[in-house]
Amino acid sequence: MRNLLSVCAVAIILSGCAPTLSSMQRRSIEARELEGSFDDAFKATLQVFQDHGYTIKSTDYQSGVIHGETGIKQTWFTGMTNFEITATIEQFGEHTVKERISLIRKKKSSSQYGTHENSKIIDDPGLFQKLYDDIQKEMFIRRNLNK
Repeated sequence: MRNLLSVCAVAIILSGCAPTLSSMQRRSIEARELEGSFDDAFKATLQVFQDHGYTIKSTDYQSGVIHGETGIKQTWFTGMTNFEITATIEQFGEHTVKERISLIRKKKSSSQYGTHENSKIIDDPGLFQKLYDDIQKEMFIRRNLNK
């Protein structure tokens, strides 16, 4: 019985600890090579970010940077939450574009002791795959509309 309690205690402690990804692991989740031109990738990324509920806050076409964020959602227990998304895009070869998207969740809470903010990098492979699938689909549509 004592062994079982020890195992349960260790499991509870370890389940609260998220593994830290290396920079290469994070890059493999966040970055993709897309088929197409820089112009199509830039415009498709703008479109997809807006489709996913992000307001575009700034862009720099020459640098290939797009930055957006969601509005602030307030909940009773967790305080205020919003998301920031940034994409960097570069032409890599004649028909290949390299793109990297980073996504951060920001939580703010207030108490009698002041305001606290916590930021967390989102590393959900399924979410990034969905974003890139939508971007590639939008690039395909744009490429075929230009014919």
